[in-house]
Formats: sequence, structure tokens, C-alpha cells
Amino acid sequence: MKSISLSVSETDYEAFRLAADRQGQSIAGLIREAMAFYRSEHLCDRRPLERLPVLVGYEPVASLPSRAEIYDEMFEDRTQVHE
Repeated sequence: MKSISLSVSETDYEAFRLAADRQGQSIAGLIREAMAFYRSEHLCDRRPLERLPVLVGYEPVASLPSRAEIYDEMFEDRTQVHE
């Protein structure tokens, strides 16, 4: 493992200290976990769904919806009555 040194605000330090106590682990362990999560969510190469491999001999059953169509469905006004 590599060692790093960083300065954090008192507020952040206290929040991590309390969380570490509640979870029974060290602050360093929580920071390593947070860094690993950030790396997996923001730094790893992710392929768009349309570039994922399909089983040999099979084709997708339909084209994928656009990002706009997905967002429209996710954030539609749920107070409206659907017929």
C-alpha cells in the first residue's frame, strides 16, 4: 500500500471519526473504502450498454432507448393519473 497525507476540515474529520466508531473500523479504513468507491464510479473505464457483448448467434431483441427517453421515464410527473 502507498501512504498519503492530507488535510481535512474539522467537520469532515469529526464525521469520519464518528462513522468509524459506529462501524468499528479506522478512519483510514473508511477513507480507503471511499476512495475505492470513487474510483469504481468515476475513474474506471465503462462501456456504453450498446457496446456490451451479446451471446454469439443472438441479436438484441430491440434497440436501446435514448438517454432522453430514459430520463423522461425516470422523472415523469408521478402525480398525473395514467390511463
